[in-house]
Amino acid sequence: MPSDLAKKKAAKKKEAAKARQRPKKDNGEPTSEELEPQPANGTAAADVDEVTQQMEEFELRKAAARAVTGVLASHPNSTDVHVINLSLTFHGQELLSDTTLELNSGRRYGLIGLNGTGKSMLLSAIGGREVPIPEHIDIYHLTREMPPSEKSALQCVMEVDSERTMLEKEAERLAHEDAECEKLLEIYERLEELDAAKAEVRASRILHGLGFSPAMQRKKLKDFSGGWRMRVALARALFIRPFMLLLDEPTNHLDLEACVWLEEELKCFRRILVLVSHSQDFLNGVCTNIIHLHNRKLKYYTGNYDQYVKTRLELEENQMKRF
Repeated sequence: MPSDLAKKKAAKKKEAAKARQRPKKDNGEPTSEELEPQPANGTAAADVDEVTQQMEEFELRKAAARAVTGVLASHPNSTDVHVINLSLTFHGQELLSDTTLELNSGRRYGLIGLNGTGKSMLLSAIGGREVPIPEHIDIYHLTREMPPSEKSALQCVMEVDSERTMLEKEAERLAHEDAECEKLLEIYERLEELDAAKAEVRASRILHGLGFSPAMQRKKLKDFSGGWRMRVALARALFIRPFMLLLDEPTNHLDLEACVWLEEELKCFRRILVLVSHSQDFLNGVCTNIIHLHNRKLKYYTGNYDQYVKTRLELEENQMKRF
């Protein structure tokens, strides 16, 4: 009998073949790979800086074209996010209209919907804090690959000094207020995870899972292609373990082995994960809930993708019977 891992790999091969026929983006925008010219080895640092600046300006132009309104309905110190009356427009086109965003701690959400309905745009608005989300909830939105540099892949993943400083200040503030004991314990747990003595082992494990050999982990980022630098950016997101992690098609640059590893890794994510993926198999393996973006509204379903399909069919059958 084939093992569970072998079955999973076989299923993912079929899914990967289907995915090649699908568009990678849902909003008509070029992907970062298409937009950003890939510098060859030996490209001048000034050219690399110019490309990075162009990407940043592109993101700023997108943000300027977005208009987001909404009201935070959950408690400011809550670890859950509940936003009501949420609306989102892009260049005047209404993508969301008076809907509700509800993201609860400990849940892994698959965000689905037709191409062009605004899934990626919603992730960008959340990642840019254009949606009202409490400041104590840190957000990591994986948007593009790490820029070329002289640093090694391992060094880039381990760069967390800024986060450690922020967490130490937050812990000090909460300790003085003598409140939010649960939040304080979470911060201490994060600080322990970021301990320098353990950091290299954790970073190396994540990079290995994403396909980096020990030699590749010490290779300079400027010597990697855009796809491999995207893997480094993904490794960094997994290493940091933000309270809210936003991933848009994270398997696009991964081979089969790395996809299987990433699915197992994300199954253990205990905070808030919002994931956009065309892979039904990946959504089934990772998600605890599905958010369906349809007719400018967000509709919520419990369970993975297969459970969502079953529930939606049952709801449609009941509606037809009533009709």
